[in-house]
Amino acid sequence: MKHILKNKMMIVLISALIFTNCFANENSNRNSEESVGFLTNIRQLKELSDIMDVINQNYVGDKKIDRTVLMQGALKGMVDSLEDPHSNYFTKEQLENFQEDIKGKYVGVGMVVQKRVNEPLVVVSPIEDSPGYKAGMKPKDKIIAIDGKSTYNLTSEEAVEKLKGKENTKVKVTVVREGLKEPKEIEITRAVVELKYVKNKMLDEKSKIGYLRLTQFGENVYPDVVKGLEELQKKGMKALVFDLRSNPGGALDQAIKISSMFLKSGKVVSVKSKDGEEQISNREGKYYGDFPLVILINEGSASASEIVAGAIKDNKRGLLIGEKTFGKGSVQTLVNLPDGDGIKLTIAKYYTPSGVCIHGIGIEPDVKVEDKEDYMLFDGMVTNIDEKESKENKKEIIKEVIGEKKAEEFEKHKDIQLDTAVGILKGMLLERK
Repeated sequence: MKHILKNKMMIVLISALIFTNCFANENSNRNSEESVGFLTNIRQLKELSDIMDVINQNYVGDKKIDRTVLMQGALKGMVDSLEDPHSNYFTKEQLENFQEDIKGKYVGVGMVVQKRVNEPLVVVSPIEDSPGYKAGMKPKDKIIAIDGKSTYNLTSEEAVEKLKGKENTKVKVTVVREGLKEPKEIEITRAVVELKYVKNKMLDEKSKIGYLRLTQFGENVYPDVVKGLEELQKKGMKALVFDLRSNPGGALDQAIKISSMFLKSGKVVSVKSKDGEEQISNREGKYYGDFPLVILINEGSASASEIVAGAIKDNKRGLLIGEKTFGKGSVQTLVNLPDGDGIKLTIAKYYTPSGVCIHGIGIEPDVKVEDKEDYMLFDGMVTNIDEKESKENKKEIIKEVIGEKKAEEFEKHKDIQLDTAVGILKGMLLERK
């Protein structure tokens, strides 16, 4: 049921990898190795060229032959042959979209949307202060056309692509809204939309238990995590729940910095490349105190989330509560190609401070609390949305996806993982008195 539900809803700009900024420097070894590499591969390159010629001279079909497309297909096939789900070939456009994921910024209208087959595009929630938000778009708005083109037969990716574009350009959406007799046309001026991945609140004013949630390790999310934690500490926070459930990961350096916030000393992670060379990362930066700490994890906690969870567990800094994590223990880098395309390639594996590679295994929680209904699913990956309107809209989406009866059960669902964390932290605080 979890996977079925996840496929029903598209949330723009989601990334699921450990990403390192050690971009390949194409020029550094070019003079010394390029001729050797070319001569070594010349037979295979000739075969590739011959196949392209055969296709160009003989293929008969509806699709027009494009040498660029043929080459892109060959490169994609080469990377796909690695049978590594985390290594990918990107066209120029795909690479740009991928980099937007990492940066948490893109040019568009700023809306979380849902698309089902043969139905219009539905607005789940506008992102606060985005062009769509300012233009008056509302949750549950049905976008039946984008610039006059019907959305019924578009895929979710195609619809999102049409909403994106260059900054300061305009897009017209035709909207069907409850309470309006006729479809309404709304013009939106595209702008840079910045996604936020951090939110915080005080869960229990009496016990002063704070809640900090990180939904993705964006390229520069560390300052937002610092800000969220410092806001809680100013309010008198005495214990913390750090929620990494359904966090698919992101930038490696951000995972190291965020782990370090909670560690007074010790190792955070080590990375081993193909030649066996090990790079150890110890804690760095400001330490934020020895308050009782619980990390919430589940099967959707992957990659950078697992680095943080592993560092906290192995250094005995806090407790992990929830379910076993995903088990992604590999590191990728981006290789930028001359024509603007790129390759995301697995170049190393990482190890927790105790020397364990969790790839394909995951990290077990200290306190196992299963949530078979997947309570976090409809909480989304973007936090800068109108939570009140979003909550009401989520009810309607859940009804559409799993039916009214199941939706009613879902509405009564309690977050047992969070409740368990709060109960344990209250006990820890009593012991400290």
